[in-house]
Amino acid sequence: MNLDKDLESVRKEFPILKRCVYLISNSLGAVPRQARKDLQSFYQIWAEEGVSAWQKEWWGLSRKVGNQVALFLGAREDEVTMLANATLCHWVALSTLFLGKDKKRNKVVMTDHDFPSILYTVSKIAEFTGWKLEVVKSNGRPGIDVEDILRRIDRETLIVATSHVYFKSAFIQDIGQISSRARKAGALTVIDGYHAPGVIPVDVKEVDVDFYVGGCLKWLCGGPGTAFLYIKPDLLERFQPQLTGWFAHSDPFLFKRNMQYAKGSYRFMSGTPPVPCLYTARAGLEFLDRIGISQIRNKSISLTESIIVKAKERDFQVFTPENKNRRAGAVSIGLPHAYSVKKALEKRRVKVDFRKGEGKEPDVIRVGPHFYTKSEEIEALFSEIDSVYESGEYERYPERISHLT
Repeated sequence: MNLDKDLESVRKEFPILKRCVYLISNSLGAVPRQARKDLQSFYQIWAEEGVSAWQKEWWGLSRKVGNQVALFLGAREDEVTMLANATLCHWVALSTLFLGKDKKRNKVVMTDHDFPSILYTVSKIAEFTGWKLEVVKSNGRPGIDVEDILRRIDRETLIVATSHVYFKSAFIQDIGQISSRARKAGALTVIDGYHAPGVIPVDVKEVDVDFYVGGCLKWLCGGPGTAFLYIKPDLLERFQPQLTGWFAHSDPFLFKRNMQYAKGSYRFMSGTPPVPCLYTARAGLEFLDRIGISQIRNKSISLTESIIVKAKERDFQVFTPENKNRRAGAVSIGLPHAYSVKKALEKRRVKVDFRKGEGKEPDVIRVGPHFYTKSEEIEALFSEIDSVYESGEYERYPERISHLT
């Protein structure tokens, strides 16, 4: 499939693209038309087979979808566990270390650009384990110099839990260097890659991370309830997650009272998975695999470069790296009355995202084009922004942020 030649046929497979300018794939990828048929398959097997659907398809579905995800991570079969969300993935991964005996190795290194849900998770775990949380500050920058992180990794470090791509700025962190330093210090890496697979190349073997977390919600166009956890193979059979459930048992239908961990990816499962969500994930994974990550990345670089140029022409602040090698799939633009402009754009059927600034950071709209985006839609976005300011339309919308933005 060639994106340049086949773009119109590609766009027909994503119904929402007929209704609006969809520039928010960094938050929720557009749903493929095929996902509806896959959900119908879920209903059909349930209607026809009832409980037998578990033996027919449902029990092995997490492994099948995990193996599809593995193609986007450079992982092998049965190395990726499917779970309900990235927060749960982190809990499961970190729970392997709850029973550590080395009290001197108790430091966890993170950054203030990491996603808040993961910061909440680690800080709460640290409260009852006695781990010491050390957060590297960004001081208003879109990214964090990798050296600032490397300096914090020492013989007291238990875990480095940070992001491959920072969610607000789309800054690509050098997780290869972080993993190498952590390994030499005897520490483990838990990498939040939610904003990477599906829009930039990822190779967990090359960067040699221990755990890699992500989800199909955004760039993989798979919807919610489809997060994933890669576990390095030599840890997969050795580690025993303390946060576990019956799906992780080696023989779950014997309903034994004592835990005996399964082999492979199911070792890190918890309770009954959200089966319908696994069905919704498959169409996006198959579609992106046909296109190929190289084409997707090249188009993303071109579209995000265009966004940056047009933002700078208007003297808007760009809170995303201009260096294409440090920029993932979205561009964050600091502009006056950002939240009100976002709401006005939504009324004009242009969908972008908003994020509130912390400290020295600006309030931004996040613009997330994807492989199905037309270059003319970038022109349309900025034309609408110009019109919103010129007409004063943004003044109709409150600056106060609602709980759903």
